[in-house]
Amino acid sequence: MKIPFRLKFFAVLLFVVGCPPSYSQVGTATGSLEVTGSPKIGTKQEKIERKRFYLLRGGLETNKTLIEKLKASDVLSRDCFYCQMQVSSEYIAWLKAGNCESAYCREIKTEDIPKVPEFKAAYQKGLIQYGNKPSIAQKWLTTNLDAKLRDGFYEQRKSLIDTLLGGIEPIQSAMTESVKSKVVFIDIPLKEGETGGKATETFLITNLVPIEIRERSYIWACEVEIGSDKVATLRLQIPEKDKPVKKCEVIIKDLPVCSAGSCTKK
Repeated sequence: MKIPFRLKFFAVLLFVVGCPPSYSQVGTATGSLEVTGSPKIGTKQEKIERKRFYLLRGGLETNKTLIEKLKASDVLSRDCFYCQMQVSSEYIAWLKAGNCESAYCREIKTEDIPKVPEFKAAYQKGLIQYGNKPSIAQKWLTTNLDAKLRDGFYEQRKSLIDTLLGGIEPIQSAMTESVKSKVVFIDIPLKEGETGGKATETFLITNLVPIEIRERSYIWACEVEIGSDKVATLRLQIPEKDKPVKKCEVIIKDLPVCSAGSCTKK
């Protein structure tokens, strides 16, 4: 017997309307976090620019093993890395002037080239390659730097991060921007039904590798509650008078003194 089209349509409509939406249809709850990277060190407000932070599930206790690794890690500082490569003092001074970790950090201006031997050599190489065209040689200057000078510090830090995480997959990572020294995480997936009745879920925010400010390095590992109803906020702080920062581990170490290709601790 042939079923009329109207009956077929009505049956399909009942099926669609009657079936409850699946998990994938309703989507997951998400949250947001804004981290302000301008801690007060001594009497000065410092700006943490172009530094990467990582968001992990769980708080301080859940990530205890990772935090112990952060405390125990002996990380080669920026100055020592380049000092051991025997780069010029002018190159290190250029990095320090912009609080940079590599030549990719900021624009290499025309006046920088004759002042920094490594820039001058890469520029001269570019002139030969690109038919004696100064604008092109300057544009591609970083490409003509020695590979280890260009990418070595980044690769060293990347290897360190992989070792520290030991297979842990961060939920997200993002960098502080240079204007307001803030980093924003959006669309953070929350595990509904796994928060023990709370309206929020606990996360850990950390930079993993030391951020060098003046003569010291800093690693933050802070616990933060994130929910879907409002943007969570966190301001990076430094312990004052040995008083710990609430729900934060702040690992502070003196930077070694680097000169003549060697590094010594203070």
